[in-house]
Amino acid sequence: MNSALLSGIAQQIALKKKSFRTEQRELLSKVVNEKYSGLSVSKKLRSNLLLLEDSNTFTITTGHQLCLMTGPLYFIYKILHVIKLSADLKEKFPDQHFVPVYWMASEDHDFEEIRSFLLFGQKWSWESTQKGAVGRFATSDLEPLLKELGSKFQNHPDSEIHELLDCLTKDNYGDGFFSFVHALFNDYGLLIIDADNPHLKESAWPIWNKDLYTPEIHQAVQRQTEQLHEQGLPTPIESKETNLFKLAAEKRERIKKTDTFFYQKTDSAQLSPNVVLRPVYQEWILPNLAYIGGPSEIAYWQQLPQVFACIDLPFPLIIQRVGGIIIQEKDVAFVDKLGFELEDFLSDKAELKNRYLKKAGDQEPNYGHLDLLWSDYKDAFLKIVDGELPPERRMIEAELTRIQKQRETLEQRFEKTRKSKFDKALKQIEQLSEKIQPKGQLQERSSNILNFCPDGEVSARISAIYDQLDPYNQEKQWFVLL
Repeated sequence: MNSALLSGIAQQIALKKKSFRTEQRELLSKVVNEKYSGLSVSKKLRSNLLLLEDSNTFTITTGHQLCLMTGPLYFIYKILHVIKLSADLKEKFPDQHFVPVYWMASEDHDFEEIRSFLLFGQKWSWESTQKGAVGRFATSDLEPLLKELGSKFQNHPDSEIHELLDCLTKDNYGDGFFSFVHALFNDYGLLIIDADNPHLKESAWPIWNKDLYTPEIHQAVQRQTEQLHEQGLPTPIESKETNLFKLAAEKRERIKKTDTFFYQKTDSAQLSPNVVLRPVYQEWILPNLAYIGGPSEIAYWQQLPQVFACIDLPFPLIIQRVGGIIIQEKDVAFVDKLGFELEDFLSDKAELKNRYLKKAGDQEPNYGHLDLLWSDYKDAFLKIVDGELPPERRMIEAELTRIQKQRETLEQRFEKTRKSKFDKALKQIEQLSEKIQPKGQLQERSSNILNFCPDGEVSARISAIYDQLDPYNQEKQWFVLL
């Protein structure tokens, strides 16, 4: 384990013990336990729910907006990262407890970004005209897509996928996605937080109040952003004079300070934080030590330390999520047979094929000496023609040209036949390269976990990834599945 990370965790524990109040912990425990009431809960998760009341319990969190069928693979990796890191921290700090948390950004309204995913070479899209927070969408217009998706696994009627699809058919997508993710990670003790909760929002009124009625949060982001600009670092978010939206039926509208408004604590349920305030809200309601996210998330978190300072809230550790590539055992055997390393398949496909042909001893024969012999033959023959029958030269030249074309065709046919013995391997290289880098993109950003579950059994694949995942390795990891 990285000693700097270990030291940072110890510091965060001390900070959170001082700052996270008993009443906050009690409220969190009450709200979360109510959310899970009526659900089948694993022994591990039941233990974590009880541990929330303990002052020695802390969370390790990742977050993501709602998506279809988990969206890209990195959604899975982020969640497994927090689960495995939490388990390892328990070994390093046996007197403390660590609960893995998935912060479900159900109030995000960028439906266009999450309405599609790729599976089996096909783009699947949720067709809907609904607006506003995606977590509040009705699922009635999603059901045709779920039915069609289920038909893709009709040869496995008893497989897990059918139960997972049923999870999504709740009254609203927030509840459906909650149930879906819970079904996948229940056994790991993952705690899912849907922060679109009136009691949690009301508890965060000091944040909303400061954002609405003072310029302090906006100015804090601006100061931090200027400092990052001076260092040449990315600043993906732009703070507004107020960083809150107002939620209503099929609406999530930005609140503007140019408008006349009046909000008080009892109005908190209709307020929704943007990208600036969502991390602050998260840290307000959780006894959190670290947030695990991708590069773009880390960049916007780095614009927020001064915001946390103006609210007198500890800023958590920010850890880059693990990245990885899924490959099957048969593919590993194929790579070994070729004499390559797995990393070689991260290079250009055409380059990899050429390297294979060279490795296989595919040195194209040198036909140059035949060209010389043919040229000498033509010159000698035409010299005879010129001496014996000059009027026949044009006819002889035409015939020689015809023979030349036949010779070239024969050489081409021979080359095609000669190279065909490598066709199978070249095709396999092409297919494996496409699996590892679909259309030249990172697999984790374009492929869905179901692509690797043709039998509809998802949890078994997630378990195999979990067993191989190293939460401290920032390099691309290879996850080998059957």
